Amino acid sequence: MKKSNIFAYIELSKLADGLRVSGSGAKPKEQLKSQAAYFNIIEPKYFSDELIGEWENILGHTKKLGAKLNAEGRVISNAVTHTIENMTESECRVLVDRVNALYDKLKKEFE
Repeated sequence: MKKSNIFAYIELSKLADGLRVSGSGAKPKEQLKSQAAYFNIIEPKYFSDELIGEWENILGHTKKLGAKLNAEGRVISNAVTHTIENMTESECRVLVDRVNALYDKLKKEFE
């Protein structure tokens, strides 16, 4: 079985740290919006066979609404930001918890 790529570990650790550090008083939705770019740069191919499905599921959940377009058809908000903006705080909390749980599993691969 292939092991996760170090890129996934480094970038997911930055995402998880950003979500945990911001957790001091910030709402989950604001945490996720501030870290939204990571959902676009961390590709599933960087994960091990064991973890790839979890990351794909998280990505699917963060991009389900697609990009927000204006009247002319131009993108005014990417899929991740648009989806997060339309999630409830409890849905955002669940997503933060899922990202952190995945990071904990990924970290164990590198110990």
